[in-house]
Amino acid sequence: MMTTRALYNHLCEQEAQRLADIDFNSSYSLEVDINSIAYRPVFLSTMEEQFMSTLAKEQIRTLVKFSGTDHEDVVKWLFDFETVFDRAQLQISNKYIAVQSYLTDTAEKWFRHNKSTISDWSTFKLEIIKAYQPSLNQMLLKMEQRRQLPHESVLEYYVDKRQLCSQADPSMSSAMVIH
Repeated sequence: MMTTRALYNHLCEQEAQRLADIDFNSSYSLEVDINSIAYRPVFLSTMEEQFMSTLAKEQIRTLVKFSGTDHEDVVKWLFDFETVFDRAQLQISNKYIAVQSYLTDTAEKWFRHNKSTISDWSTFKLEIIKAYQPSLNQMLLKMEQRRQLPHESVLEYYVDKRQLCSQADPSMSSAMVIH
């Protein structure tokens, strides 16, 4: 059935009139059951669900593996993982399972050796940071040596520099940051 513009306008007017005729009782109150609020967004269609699923899979595929070398930043690596996992709405137990496949070389050996004491995602994050976080001196040196790159915007440089500062000392004074 083809809907003409006139028929469409008529249907819209009918619906507007129907909605206008609804009488709301002023004593009626909306009560929200906190248990009925879901974390996942409500999808309007199967196509949107498929799109979100595909997007999550693509983002997870782009994650880099962590081997535990000195030039790798474990805090940034974990932050990137947490961001993608949260976007993909992975449950905490699944984060712990998934992250294991992104460990290689020394980090993988470290995990296998310590697996008996690392039983969940929170413990994993704490332990891998303890094992692979650079020393304070290394972080301060990296922060001090950071210079703006030729094709880097001021904002990109600033954000990166602030991130380095917060890794070295989350409560760093403004005077130290400027230095």
